[in-house]
Amino acid sequence: MHKWVNRTLTLAALSFTLPLQAAERLVVVSSDVAEIVVALGAAGEVVGRDRSSRMPELAHAGEIGFVRSLSAETIARARPTLVLGSAAAQPPGIWQQLQRIGVRAEEVSLAEDGSDFAQAIQRVGTLVGKPAAAATLARDWQTKMGTRPANGRRYLISYDGAMVAGSGTPADTLIRAAGGVNAAGQIKGYKTLSREAWRTLAPDVIVLAAHNTPVHGGAAVFARRPEIAATPAGKAGNVVELSARDAMMVTLDSPAVVERLRRL
Repeated sequence: MHKWVNRTLTLAALSFTLPLQAAERLVVVSSDVAEIVVALGAAGEVVGRDRSSRMPELAHAGEIGFVRSLSAETIARARPTLVLGSAAAQPPGIWQQLQRIGVRAEEVSLAEDGSDFAQAIQRVGTLVGKPAAAATLARDWQTKMGTRPANGRRYLISYDGAMVAGSGTPADTLIRAAGGVNAAGQIKGYKTLSREAWRTLAPDVIVLAAHNTPVHGGAAVFARRPEIAATPAGKAGNVVELSARDAMMVTLDSPAVVERLRRL
């Protein structure tokens, strides 16, 4: 009896003195991945975020720059134990730069077009210790993101009323998921179109990034340009503005964006 009590007390003492596993000090460098971290309930471990990651749950985290122009040294000043982001993070060598200075960094989504987003959710879940929640979230997202029946509509998604998203871009992934045709699909990546090219591509729907309204003038003004007015989109009034995040990124909200594109 005494031996059993002593052993129990000894085990209890040992368990009391063993250090608890320290929480990660996360830095998220792209908003698509930041949203996953928040959705999985790990926002409290984030100590740094890029400027585009504006979720209220991350308001406590310091800014470490902008996703398209990151600095390894600035990120390192946040003393992260883990840096997470997607292919949206630039410059392309940021991951190697971080690793060279001894910072653990994981690019969880490698596809430029966001087609591996479901896998990215699961990867983040594994890295932050939430694999079960991540598996559920990924499965739900994948189901909602399933490709809709073809509708034959030709879409053009533009950053500023000049540059359009071709194949291999997140916008192309969204268009195809909506059952549409990317009118700029023969272009790889992003390209600035001539005015005549807008007319030739004959889009049924034109989507403009809303934050660039000062550049393109807004949907109504843009639709009155002669080359746009001559397109099916211009004639039908199917020129709209969406946030750049919605129109040009694959995110947790993309299923809702796909539905909106389909209704246009």
